[in-house]
Amino acid sequence: MLNLTGIKKTYKLGPVDVNVLKGVNLEVAEGELVAIMGQSGCGKSTLMNILGLLDKPTEGSYAIDGTEVAYENDNHLSAIRNKKIGFVFQRYELLAKLTALGNVGVPLVYRGESSGKIKRSSLEYLEKVDMHDRAHHKPNELSGGQQQRVAIARALVGRPSLILADEPTGALDTSVGQEIMNLFQKLNEDEGITIVIITHDPTIAKQCKRYVRMQDGVILDH
Repeated sequence: MLNLTGIKKTYKLGPVDVNVLKGVNLEVAEGELVAIMGQSGCGKSTLMNILGLLDKPTEGSYAIDGTEVAYENDNHLSAIRNKKIGFVFQRYELLAKLTALGNVGVPLVYRGESSGKIKRSSLEYLEKVDMHDRAHHKPNELSGGQQQRVAIARALVGRPSLILADEPTGALDTSVGQEIMNLFQKLNEDEGITIVIITHDPTIAKQCKRYVRMQDGVILDH
């Protein structure tokens, strides 16, 4: 499903070139649950931004579902993100003024869906993550684990083929983090969704069907 070949990413820091990614090669098959594991500064978050089309590589090629990404076309990138990719972040990134129901529906608002369809779909995915009884609560009325469940429902509501999760358990205590990991495993098994988890935690990585290690901007094994 995902194929990265020779991905490099260089940032300019004044007169200095900082090479963050140094030739990443990675394939992720449809339906996989994969962790990309590494310590802070190894390049894994930069890699996630490239996987999610939030950034573009300096060199190399990236294909999704057999089609190479065309970085010069912003509309093309936006369309792929909206239709194919759901994001889950460490700090949830929920909108404070919206209820759980409203937050889950945001991707469908950007698609121009009707209000009725947005509500129905949002309730459906809140139920999948066991949050239907908190649909009308705002983020400050929810625990961290509950907020992350809402964020996962938001990532799923557009029926993407890929979920990218950046340190999704990093802001949670161990037991709640394990609940979120169990949820990812269930969604992967039941829905067949491809999930890529970025983590520094080997306990999380080893619960995935496959994990790869990053160090100093390269994949050590895959």
